[in-house]
Amino acid sequence: MRSLRWVILTVVLAVLAVVSVAPSDAHWLSRIVREAGDAGGSAGLKAGRYGLGALDEAVAHVAKLPRLARGTALAAHVTPEGHWRFATREGEVFTAATPAEMARVRTTLAPNAAADDPLALYLSADSVFARRELLRDLPSADLHLVVGKDAYPLRRPSAGGDLIAEVRPNVTVDLGTRALFEEAAFRLGRPLNKTSIRVLALEPGGPQRLTTAPRRDLKSGAALVDQIDPALLPGALSGLKGQTAVLSGRIEGNRISFRPSRGPEQSLDIQDLVRAAEASDVNLVLVHASAAHQPGGRNWLWQRIAVTGLDEAMTRATFADFLAALGGGGELAVQASPGSLGRVVLSAVPAPGMTTPITNTLGPWIGDITGHVAVRAATVYARDATHERELDARIVAGIPAWIQYLYLGALACGVIGLAVTRSWWARLWPPEDRAEYAGRIGYWAARTARFLAFLLVFLPLAGVPALLWTGLLSIWALITAPIRGWNWLRGRSA
Repeated sequence: MRSLRWVILTVVLAVLAVVSVAPSDAHWLSRIVREAGDAGGSAGLKAGRYGLGALDEAVAHVAKLPRLARGTALAAHVTPEGHWRFATREGEVFTAATPAEMARVRTTLAPNAAADDPLALYLSADSVFARRELLRDLPSADLHLVVGKDAYPLRRPSAGGDLIAEVRPNVTVDLGTRALFEEAAFRLGRPLNKTSIRVLALEPGGPQRLTTAPRRDLKSGAALVDQIDPALLPGALSGLKGQTAVLSGRIEGNRISFRPSRGPEQSLDIQDLVRAAEASDVNLVLVHASAAHQPGGRNWLWQRIAVTGLDEAMTRATFADFLAALGGGGELAVQASPGSLGRVVLSAVPAPGMTTPITNTLGPWIGDITGHVAVRAATVYARDATHERELDARIVAGIPAWIQYLYLGALACGVIGLAVTRSWWARLWPPEDRAEYAGRIGYWAARTARFLAFLLVFLPLAGVPALLWTGLLSIWALITAPIRGWNWLRGRSA
C-alpha cells in the first residue's frame, strides 16, 4: 500500500511540475469562458437565428450595423437556381428572379428610402466564391463580402481585373478560393502581440542563441533588434517557439541576401529557413527590401539602418495594420497559398498598376545615404487558422488542447460523482492516522499529498466510471423507490 502511495505521489509532483513550468497564455478561467462563448456562437450560426439558411450570416451582420439617416443595407444570397434573395435587418425577404424583380428590390424592402440613397449589399460567402458570375445581375450598390463576423468591401483593382476584398484601405486580398481567403482574413485580423514579434539582424560572429523574451530599450521600452549568427539561425529559431520572426534582405529566387555591418554580402537559402521555422513552430516574415542592409546596423555614413515602415509596423494593432505600415501608404495585394501541413503562406506585393517608388529603383544608394531601406514586398510563412485556434484554446502552453479539455471533463465527472470517488479513494488510500506521525508538519504534509493525489490524478482517472456508477445507482434507486416506500408503510403499520 505504501509503495502505491509513493507512485501516486510521484505522478502528482510530475503534474504540478508541468503546470508550473509551462506558462499559461491567458488566465484559465477567462480562457474557458471565451472558448465556451465561441462554441456557442458557432452553434448559433449553424442553427440559424433568422431561419434563412445561407443568408443568415449576412442578415446577422446587417442587423448589427448602425442605422443611417440615408442609405439602405441589405443582405443578399444567390440560390442554387440562380435567383437572388435579399433580406432586411428584420428578416424580411424578397426574391428576385428577373430584371424587373431586381429593379423592385429597393422599393419593396426599403419603401421609405429615396431613389438616390446609397445601397449597400452584404453578400454571403457562397454567393461570392461559388456563383461570382451572377454578381453582374445585382443592382448598382456597394458590395461587401460577409465571412464569419466580419464584412469586407469588394471592388475592382485600379488596373482592372477581378474583384478584390479590402481588409484595410491599402491592404486587399485576392478572392481565390473561400478556404484560402478565410486563411488570409484570419491571419490579417489577428491582434499583433508586440512581445512576440522579433526583428532579427544577421551578423556573422554575433550571438549564437535567441532569447525567449525580447530585449528592450531602457528608455523607450521598445523591443530591440536581435542579432544572430546567420550560420546558427535555423537552430536558434527554436528559442522563438510560438513567436514571429521578421527577417529583411534582398530576395532573389530562393536566396535572401544580407549585408552585415562588416564584410561583403552573404546569402541564406530561404527553404532552409522555412523548414526550420516550421520545425520550431515559428511564424516567419520575410521583408523584401531594396537593399541587403540589416536593421539596426550602420551604413557607410555611420547612420543606423532602418527598414522603412518597420518601426511603425511594430506598434500596430493587427497583422493587417502591420503590413499596411510596411506598405508605406501604397496599396498591398495579399494572396494566400497552402504551405506544408498546418501552415499557410501569404504574399504581400504592390497592387497591380502602382507606380514603383524611386527608393525601390535606387534602393542601394538611397539606403546608404539616408539610412532607410525601402520595402518592396513581404512573404509570411505562418501557422494556419486551425493550428492557431488550437494554440489559443490551450490553457497550459505545450499541451494539446484536446488533452487539457479531456482532463477537465474527466475531472468534472469525478466531481459530479464525488460520493462514489471518495469511497473508492478511501479504500485505495485510507486517511492518515495522526498517531502514526511524530510531528504536526509530517501529518499535514501527508494529508496534503493525499488530497492533491485525489484531486489531480484519481478524480480524472476515476471520473467517468464514477459518473456512470452514480447514474446506475440513481436509476436503481428510482426503480426500487416504490418497493422501499411500500416497506416503509408496512413498517409504520406494524
